[in-house]
Amino acid sequence: MKVVLDTNCLLSCIGKRSSYRNVFDAFIEGRYELCVSTEILLEYEEKFMEFWGEAVTHNLLGFMLTAPNASMQDIFYFFNLVQGDVDDNKFADTYIASIADILVSNDKKLLALNDLVFPPIKVMRLEEFSELLKTL
Repeated sequence: MKVVLDTNCLLSCIGKRSSYRNVFDAFIEGRYELCVSTEILLEYEEKFMEFWGEAVTHNLLGFMLTAPNASMQDIFYFFNLVQGDVDDNKFADTYIASIADILVSNDKKLLALNDLVFPPIKVMRLEEFSELLKTL
């Protein structure tokens, strides 16, 4: 299963005491493929630095970049599907370019992509994705 994780969802599942820790653990265990682009990684880096500092950021990104179930996706076409927050287009574009199965986000603007006829995008809330992983 190929997944794109919105930055806030990734931040929410990394902590050891997070109720969504199973999402990060499932990535560590190789139970899904995490699809990222350069733009997504730069946003991850910015937020990790803000929350955890340089050492933790480098460890997390180093792990994510070398994990066999992480894939870097080049973006060649920008669909501009997200209305009202153009910065979030990087998640939709990565989803499309990587032919992902799920985009995980709690952002209303990204969740609105579920209503598109073309291109079809499946956006799932973090809570729903966490529950899905528990059943697999």
